[in-house]
Amino acid sequence: MKKAIYQIVLPAILFLTNSITAQNKDFEYYLSGEEEKLIILNAAGKPISNDVFEYVGEFSDNMFKVQKNGIYGFINTKGKIVIPYQYNWASEMKNGVAIVLLNEKYGLINKKGQYIVTPQYESLQYENFNNGLAIFKKDGLEGAINKKGEVIIPNEFESITEFNHGYAEAKKNGKTGLIDTKGKTIIPFEYSYINELFNGFSFAFKKDEKPKMGLMDLKGNVLINPEYDFVFPWKDGLVYLTKDGKEGVADKYGKILFPAEYKNIGRLSEGLILLEKDNRYGFANANGEIKIPLIYDEANDFSEGLAPVLKEGKWGFIDQSGKTVIDFKFTGIMMPFYDDFAAYGKRSTSSGAHYTTDLWGLIDRKGNIIIENKYNSVGPGYNGNFIVEIDGEKLLINRNGESIAKLKYEERPVMMSN
Repeated sequence: MKKAIYQIVLPAILFLTNSITAQNKDFEYYLSGEEEKLIILNAAGKPISNDVFEYVGEFSDNMFKVQKNGIYGFINTKGKIVIPYQYNWASEMKNGVAIVLLNEKYGLINKKGQYIVTPQYESLQYENFNNGLAIFKKDGLEGAINKKGEVIIPNEFESITEFNHGYAEAKKNGKTGLIDTKGKTIIPFEYSYINELFNGFSFAFKKDEKPKMGLMDLKGNVLINPEYDFVFPWKDGLVYLTKDGKEGVADKYGKILFPAEYKNIGRLSEGLILLEKDNRYGFANANGEIKIPLIYDEANDFSEGLAPVLKEGKWGFIDQSGKTVIDFKFTGIMMPFYDDFAAYGKRSTSSGAHYTTDLWGLIDRKGNIIIENKYNSVGPGYNGNFIVEIDGEKLLINRNGESIAKLKYEERPVMMSN
């Protein structure tokens, strides 16, 4: 696991809560109980109903997907049934539709539980219809339907990925190409690999079975020759490169901003990229300019305007000009800010998969200790409360450390974020 680069490991912050905007009003909730015996609590830690569920999905479109007695239905914020329990499986209700599984076939329903598409597909990949389409499989081949259930792309492909910026990779006769939302071929089916069009302009490719990767635009022009071990265009508009164990970055047009000579290069975060070279850390902008010199012993991404940096064995926080905002006074390990709090704790000695021995606390934006580092994990909740893990339990506590409710326990309180 790379420290502080690419994927930020936030072991101290518990992401067991959800804050979703519904009907112009925040509905904030927690999950309490154990596996297959779950209760939904409101922001104050009180049950929204007396029902106990085997599974609770994400709150979306003003309802929860829930499971009872092995079957799925949908309830509202009062715990009332809005779509009866009848499905073998269901997706969350998003953008007014949900995929359901019944008798081993997939179909599509609306918010009233009415069928848009009766269960008939071997698979139906949701993707929230973010690009107006969902991928279906029938007779072993894939195509795409819209939210009305109309077939827009016939099932004539071995596979189709999610559409990004109006395009998707598809496979036919064992080769990969690029299609648009009408099924028209944009890049011919002659590549062994094409990745998703995250930045809307270019994508990585492999020709034939050669192991090296390059960058191409939508017209088929090669922007970066296939000479890298890994090329990954990302939705931040940059292209990340690796070669011989070193990392670099280019813009989406193929211009090299930083050659592949860095130990680690992070994703663009709040306009800045975290760099590591020769065991020193600093930050650059998306134009390839070093904005904060590589002078720190360790650092993490910018979040909420500040970044944690390590100097002479002490952690502090700097702003985007490099000015010290929170003095260098913390030892151990420091995480970025999240909802106006940052987690601090002992130096991690784990492999990165679990953080079971570290003790964590929280500081505020002034550098004041709000929660002492005595918990296995800790994070902000709602209404000025906090979520902590201690002695194998997840608790909702107030600022005085008094327990309000016991929350659902997860064996891995680790979230990976890009």
